[in-house]
Amino acid sequence: MKSLGFSSILVLSLTIPQLATAQTASGTYRFLLEDDLIKSVEFQADERGGSMTFTDEAKVLDGEDIEDPRHGDPTPIYVKADFDDFKVEKNRALMSGIVLDSSHTSYIGTLVQLVVEDNAENKVPDTLSWTFCKPRDRGWVPSDAEVKDDDGAYLRWWATDAERKDDVGVPSQDLLSNEGDCPVFPVWEYAMVDIWKWEGDIIVKP
Repeated sequence: MKSLGFSSILVLSLTIPQLATAQTASGTYRFLLEDDLIKSVEFQADERGGSMTFTDEAKVLDGEDIEDPRHGDPTPIYVKADFDDFKVEKNRALMSGIVLDSSHTSYIGTLVQLVVEDNAENKVPDTLSWTFCKPRDRGWVPSDAEVKDDDGAYLRWWATDAERKDDVGVPSQDLLSNEGDCPVFPVWEYAMVDIWKWEGDIIVKP
């Protein structure tokens, strides 16, 4: 009976399909650029989302925190963000999301993009790039008060002059996009920073 039971389990294990390895990116990285100020990033992300903590010794005054930005000691930057978009190509990963907390209130609510490059196999430093930008101001969204759940304003169209063949037209505004001032490029078109000194590791699993 024991032999039969073992054989059954063995057959079952051979018929279970292997699951595809999930794409992930993670890392803890401290680095210096030419400004000679320590920056650090700690992040993790996969197809379900992720988060990032970013610090920078660059001291920037925040006018929203200080009544007169000419007085008071500026503080290092601290940013905490959640990612809702994630993309991997080879040894690079692109993550984007919203800043939820920061030592400088002007960063809260802004969009952030983080691009990382894992160079473990190339024997050169891992590198990265980041961008903060304001979300697009959608303004007033028109709707038909007599039509429940009217979503007409979210449809896409291209307005042209039918009497002019040379009219290139005007596209409708994409109200669903959070792109704002952060245009999204193919992963390999992002310019990475020039790392002077570093410690830690960035891991990208395609």
